[in-house]
Amino acid sequence: MFFLFSNPHMRVMLTGIFFASLSACLGGTTFVFTRIVIPQTDPATLSFLRYGLIGLILFAFSAKTVLNISMPKRDVIGIVIIGLGMFAIFPFFMAFGLSYTTAARGGLLYATMPLATIIIATLFKIERPTLAKILAVILAMVGVVTAIGTKVSPDNLSLLKGDALVMVGVLGAAVFTVFSGKYMAKYGNLPVMVFSAISGVSTTFVLSLFIGAPLDGSLSLDGSGWFAIFMLVVPGGALMMYAWGRALMIISPTQAAISLGFNPLTAMLLGALLIGEEITLQFIAGFLMVVSAVVLSNISLKGRQG
Repeated sequence: MFFLFSNPHMRVMLTGIFFASLSACLGGTTFVFTRIVIPQTDPATLSFLRYGLIGLILFAFSAKTVLNISMPKRDVIGIVIIGLGMFAIFPFFMAFGLSYTTAARGGLLYATMPLATIIIATLFKIERPTLAKILAVILAMVGVVTAIGTKVSPDNLSLLKGDALVMVGVLGAAVFTVFSGKYMAKYGNLPVMVFSAISGVSTTFVLSLFIGAPLDGSLSLDGSGWFAIFMLVVPGGALMMYAWGRALMIISPTQAAISLGFNPLTAMLLGALLIGEEITLQFIAGFLMVVSAVVLSNISLKGRQG
């Protein structure tokens, strides 16, 4: 143990893994707190409120950079379009889905996002599929089917409806992940996130006016609701993004992505602790398959990059 911390390279590696794991754990809490607050509001209003506040925090830390940046119109349009995936489609369908399914199932489906990015990048010929990636996707699919088959019956099909809605959100986030890289390489992480947030939050605001009720009760939250909003915005929003960005300054995205298994693990354990969700052996088996698939896909990527 002393050797790990006395070795400078290992110490840097462990620091990066710590921040990546912290971000993943904080992300896992968001599924539970969304489940807590969603009965008191609606998906559109919650998405606008949460990501609007996160966007303000991001802008506060990057205002000087963002205001001084110059982008051609084509890049602005591109960022606005992909921003809808991360800051409108993802939060809306995630919140909508979690009104039907469990936090643990939502966290598990979110953990498949790295594999969804592989599929999308392959379809658009941005990446070439490898045998390891194909096997990882198949293993993840088997894991998801194994896990989400838990407790589903003809009388409880709403779980599958929620799962499908969550997956739409995951695909939105995956699209952003695939296509945002070229913009982040040109302008940096924070400016792209801020412009994307403006696009997505503006959309969820319009949605909240037409299909939500921000002016008619959906912001009338009790103490637990406002506490859940705080947890979604600060630890599960700004701090989560900061920790992930800090991790990527120290270690590679491939190394950081392996820690994503903590996301569904946190959702599963916290869901059982706070809202009484049941953990079954079948779900744990599916969870382990999905996490193994994510690790396999990232190890194969590391080997290709090396």
